[in-house]
Amino acid sequence: MKIKSFIIAALAIIFLCPTAAHAAGKKLYIYIWDTYTAPKLFKKFEKETGIKVVTDVYSSNDTLMAKLKAGGAYDVVAPSGNYVPFLVAEKLLQQLPDDLKAIAKDMTKSVQKPDYDPEYTYVLPLFYGTTGLAVNTKLTKETGASWQQFFERPAGEKPSVGVLDDIGTAMDIASLAVKKPFCDNTPETFKTLQALLLKQKPFVKVYGSTGYTERLAAGEIPLQMAWNGDAYKARQQNKDLKYVYPAEGVEVWVDNFAIPANAKNADAAKAFISFMLKPENAAEHSIAAGMMSSIKAANELLPEDMKQAPEFNIPEGTVTGVAQACPAEVVDAYSKIWSELTR
Repeated sequence: MKIKSFIIAALAIIFLCPTAAHAAGKKLYIYIWDTYTAPKLFKKFEKETGIKVVTDVYSSNDTLMAKLKAGGAYDVVAPSGNYVPFLVAEKLLQQLPDDLKAIAKDMTKSVQKPDYDPEYTYVLPLFYGTTGLAVNTKLTKETGASWQQFFERPAGEKPSVGVLDDIGTAMDIASLAVKKPFCDNTPETFKTLQALLLKQKPFVKVYGSTGYTERLAAGEIPLQMAWNGDAYKARQQNKDLKYVYPAEGVEVWVDNFAIPANAKNADAAKAFISFMLKPENAAEHSIAAGMMSSIKAANELLPEDMKQAPEFNIPEGTVTGVAQACPAEVVDAYSKIWSELTR
């Protein structure tokens, strides 16, 4: 009798919850920034849906772009806003359904109707923040007050600075240092940026985004171009770190959830994005990633020390430049400069 009742109950669950039953045993492949993984939260999603999350990570938008163009089969990715137009132009993203787009109404004003996709046709904002300068006050007396100082190093100094290897980010910061507009398409600007970066090269300890948070926390880098959330996470382990907003300004960026055009499990991808952007889950993801969520209600659930952290509060009067999708000819010029810089 008990066995019969159990079978009837199990069949009832299957018929009443066809989605969950169908999802059981499925896998969801996500390709995400290395600092955005949240194992406990992903396990929670697996428990609720029966869909196993398989995670692969990257440390730059250029790597993401190359992987998708090469046919990388993923169900969810997290491109930065300034790369979205390129991904769309290459037909690498699929359009989002209306029920996901509806989540946008719950987002903070800072990320609503972004220029790169104002109708949320292809992406939904996930995190937003700034690119500034992390200074280890124990390793250097410099205050990090100027990007020009970050690039113009004293003669004879040992390699001591860290530069993010996301080309768009690095070029935006170099543009701020020489007071040029982002994506400025003039030969003079290209020469100026190239000269600035090549002059700095002998003093660069690491070009890289992978592992740089750990290097900061370990006290290995005196001066590091950094994304604010990573600087915040590193400071939790190393109180000698300070996040600085240089006089020339900072880059403002937005990272997003998107579904690749060749996703094998689009339904699971939609369920995952919806799950991750629920306020309580988005708040948990923010804490794990050390980033500000796009969801307004999620940020209200964050610990008070995180809400008040200098990494997440831009000082009044700070110059800000929003990361843009540069024209193809600018991207090509930047790539050539970067190739010479890192070879």
